[in-house]
Amino acid sequence: MIWFQIAWRNLRRQFRRSLITASAMAVSVGLCMSTICLTDGMYERLFEIMVEQQIGHVQVHHPDYPGKRSMYDGIDDADTVLAGLEQTPGVRAVAGRLNGFGLLGGPERSSGAQLIGIDPEREAKVSQVWDRMEEGTYLQPGTSGTVILGMKLAEDLGVGLEDEVVAVTQAADGSMGNALYKVVGIFKSGDAAMDRAGAYVSMADLQELLVLEGTVHQLTVLADDADNLPPLAETLGEANPTLLVRTWMDVSPQTHQLMGMQSASSFIILGIVFLVASFGIINTMLVSVFERTTELGVMRALGVSRPQLVGMVVAEAVLLGMLSAVGGLLLGGALDAYLVFHGLDFSESLKDGFDFQGVSLDPVMYGTVNWEPIALTIVTLISVSALASVWPAARAAWIRPVDAIRAD
Repeated sequence: MIWFQIAWRNLRRQFRRSLITASAMAVSVGLCMSTICLTDGMYERLFEIMVEQQIGHVQVHHPDYPGKRSMYDGIDDADTVLAGLEQTPGVRAVAGRLNGFGLLGGPERSSGAQLIGIDPEREAKVSQVWDRMEEGTYLQPGTSGTVILGMKLAEDLGVGLEDEVVAVTQAADGSMGNALYKVVGIFKSGDAAMDRAGAYVSMADLQELLVLEGTVHQLTVLADDADNLPPLAETLGEANPTLLVRTWMDVSPQTHQLMGMQSASSFIILGIVFLVASFGIINTMLVSVFERTTELGVMRALGVSRPQLVGMVVAEAVLLGMLSAVGGLLLGGALDAYLVFHGLDFSESLKDGFDFQGVSLDPVMYGTVNWEPIALTIVTLISVSALASVWPAARAAWIRPVDAIRAD
């Protein structure tokens, strides 16, 4: 503790310089924390839309379906398979989906659409479509002849709530399937493709339209632990050897690569901020050593060893880093709180939000606080402070006492 007492005394001797350096580093920490908070919030929103809302944690298909996308490659006896998946430890929820493509027609216009048959109750447990309704209501269990449309698809068709649309598609038996649905809801999921061409109907309605009674194309699994999916997928695959079981990382490698950029972006932000901070520490400690050259020479002459002198200078830098960390935590905490509860509002310049990698993000961007980046920021700051002081400390330790005493 004696070295930290000496370090505190030395910092107070040049209070203004120490305050300026500590304040600059504290601002760096605060800005770093807020930037990572905003970045984590954006990636959390991307993960929610691209994975939890569309892909799911684990997908189960007929082995040929992902490559061919043929309506005939469905999962037979889907109810039995679904019940078995639900009983597997680690599985939170399972929902089946039936996919089809067709032409939707409104009163005056028509457009191609992706028809998705769902069980409304089960789907609500694995995705957040029910919570993304811009107008109207979500599909009601037990009802038929209703549809909810993506917001842009509804605009293209020129339809609104209570209007009717005609669906025309090729059925599995070779006939031309057609059905009339009433629009009960319009959603904005954030997935640009779904908002532009997505139409959800009940599973029974789409099975009847496509003449695929009892068939589903996909079983979507939501897990209790999203960070430990490969073992779960392996267990599900062993229980269903005739089906293809894949995690979302295997289903969409592009999404996995995009999510991997989150950690990389945090390290880049840390690197840039603390590269600047390191120059501040080096400058402060070098000036401090130059000013105390005679004093350090006297200490060496009185028997203070080189390692002790290095420890004293490093302790001074570490203490300065710790003081900066406290100020940075206060500033960063205030900025993070603002981003979490209020967010950054870009609605004046971006009324409809903006697109990123096929995802439509809201014009108000909210942050997410994770403790790991905060801890990494503080550890990095103190480590950079210690490392940046090594050169000034080495210069102080290896100076000849007689030369240091004559410096004045």
